[in-house]
Amino acid sequence: MVDNIHSVLKKQSRLPLSLKVKYVLRTRLERGEWTVGTRIPTLLELVAEYGVSRATVRAALDELEQEGLIERTRGKGTFVIGDASKEHWLMLPTDWRSLVEHIEHLKVRFTVLGSGYGSLAAEISTQTPAPTYWWTTRVNWADDIPYSFNTVYVIKRLLDLKKTHFESEPILPVINRYFKDELHSASQVLTIRAADGVVAKELHIEIGTAVAQALRVARNAQQEIVYAARVLYPAKYLSIETQFHPREESGRNPAA
Repeated sequence: MVDNIHSVLKKQSRLPLSLKVKYVLRTRLERGEWTVGTRIPTLLELVAEYGVSRATVRAALDELEQEGLIERTRGKGTFVIGDASKEHWLMLPTDWRSLVEHIEHLKVRFTVLGSGYGSLAAEISTQTPAPTYWWTTRVNWADDIPYSFNTVYVIKRLLDLKKTHFESEPILPVINRYFKDELHSASQVLTIRAADGVVAKELHIEIGTAVAQALRVARNAQQEIVYAARVLYPAKYLSIETQFHPREESGRNPAA
């Protein structure tokens, strides 16, 4: 069993082994396997369980202690002091209305890293872009936590009508408030990426940490893109809930 775990840890990615062990331990904390106040296995027990060196486990525990999840006391052991199961506080909406309400409810403040004019990034869409967009890169904050790294594009003719609002407020609510008639369709694609140096620095996470990337595009009736965004969230904060309605989808009682 130890050999299997060690093999998985070594093959999964190019991350340092200590970070992989840290993420495995964090997952166990998030699942509630070790609750606040309980003692986790000793250093030697974890070394035996994962088949790695003492230095590797010690480095992983150092990281968790710095995050305020555990506390080590000489002669007593390592105890859980933070509830990792409550870290997934950021519910990512799956429809436009909920997304706008979510941003307004968070009372977002932001730091602007840059802005200007140009074309859409190729990764967002190549379908019916306008000639010129205003773009801005921001870090959104909630309760003193930097929770998203965003590059947002707004078609220039809309920007010119409400420039002050776009520059001083969260952009999606501005689009929804003043230009709802421009919105014909919208989509969001979610993927998991690794944080690069810039994103890691701005979101106060480590390089290579898992981040969820949301690519959002809104089009008008002519299928022209009027709004687009690339938003990166630390995966450790994120949760997604989707409601299924089997009766409506099938037209019959699924238990029948």
